[in-house]
Amino acid sequence: MVIVIVIDTFEQSKSAAAIAAQNIRRVLTAAGHEVRVVACGGNDAAYGVRKRWIPYFTFMGRLQGITYARPDEEVLRKAFDGADIVHLMLPFALEKRAEAIARRMELPAAASFAMDGYDFVKLAGFGLFPHLAPAVCRHLQSVFYFKFKNTLCHSRAVYDALPRYAFDQKLHLIENSEFDNPAAAAAKLEKLYARVIEDDRALYADTSREIFKRNWAIMPSSIDVTNPYKKKNLFFRCWYSWCYFWTVTLAAAVTCIGFGLRAEGRENLSGIQGGAITVSNHVHNIDGAFIAVSLIPNKITFTSIEGNFRLPVVRWLTKWVGVVPIPAGTHLMGDFFKLTVEQLKKGKKVHFYPEASLWKYADILRPFKKGAFHMAADAGVPVIPVTLVQRPCTGLRRIFRKKPIFTAVILPAVYADPSLSGAYKIEDLKNRTYNAMLAVLEKNRRAEKSPPQI
Repeated sequence: MVIVIVIDTFEQSKSAAAIAAQNIRRVLTAAGHEVRVVACGGNDAAYGVRKRWIPYFTFMGRLQGITYARPDEEVLRKAFDGADIVHLMLPFALEKRAEAIARRMELPAAASFAMDGYDFVKLAGFGLFPHLAPAVCRHLQSVFYFKFKNTLCHSRAVYDALPRYAFDQKLHLIENSEFDNPAAAAAKLEKLYARVIEDDRALYADTSREIFKRNWAIMPSSIDVTNPYKKKNLFFRCWYSWCYFWTVTLAAAVTCIGFGLRAEGRENLSGIQGGAITVSNHVHNIDGAFIAVSLIPNKITFTSIEGNFRLPVVRWLTKWVGVVPIPAGTHLMGDFFKLTVEQLKKGKKVHFYPEASLWKYADILRPFKKGAFHMAADAGVPVIPVTLVQRPCTGLRRIFRKKPIFTAVILPAVYADPSLSGAYKIEDLKNRTYNAMLAVLEKNRRAEKSPPQI
């Protein structure tokens, strides 16, 4: 594997970022990988860049052992040629340029948050104001770290703190003390890099949306992500119910008039009592409204990415209609899993998008993640598949709408096979649900291609 580490100062620095980069190169080189380092001062001359002078900040950076580097596109492209992954250690100009070039070259990229928030405060010369650390972390997330699906943390304190500062990507912990065992550290890094490569290749393959546009999820979360189902007092329970009722009422008007929404198979809901997992394909920004309207009078608890609870204004509306966040950090996922199973056993109906990403107006069904089916099997509740199929816009609606309109097809509930156990039960439940939904989409495609009957 060819790994490119990009860092302003490498060998001549004792900063936390430089120490982490030095450790990474040492253990990966010993494991037989090629590690290229783009930095200024003291590193391999083939990938060296010039120092950058910034009034005031250059002086403060030197006090902290960091010399800022001048971005050099020619050097970066030379280092990236034939690379498997790019690892950016700091959030400054050199790394920002490197990220942009890596995206254009469709190279997988990961970032490290190697220093804590207070280190960045001191680097800016405001060491007397430690309370600025949370604001600095949120700022760095909004201008740099949001561009990455995976971020590496090199201390437990940073790993635990970042979820509170609007970091909704996958966080991975590899402490500097772990490098005392080079073989184990190299194996862990190889596994992390494999995850980054897999995730970023999936992102590059997703041409349906801009994946690296500016992220506005910078506000504090409007909900406690460690316990999203936390019981509320009577006033807030009434408030949330009122908000859900009026939101669905408005959604019914908007989806039926604007999107021509129809619901088929509602009779399949009649025999379902108690909790259930509902799943659907994810083909529109507001397809949650399609599902809520189609499943009336059932009240559905929707799940969403954690970043939506950090968006200005939207974060409160999302909370008030009862949506719950899926934790971005893997260390919270186990608790979310257990809490959701408890809610299902209490009779709630919780909605998931097992494709795990939005492809607008897609008429295919992408592979399912198994999490929702694992919860259904553990809670002993059925899975209710809802397939959103598209049909051509007809009638007067064509005056103001050119894109397809939607039909929500509610399929019979799918139950876990009691004769199976463990992973086999979950995989079987997932596959039967997938095949049932796929059959609906294929039937719809055949109907569109067949000539009209005379």
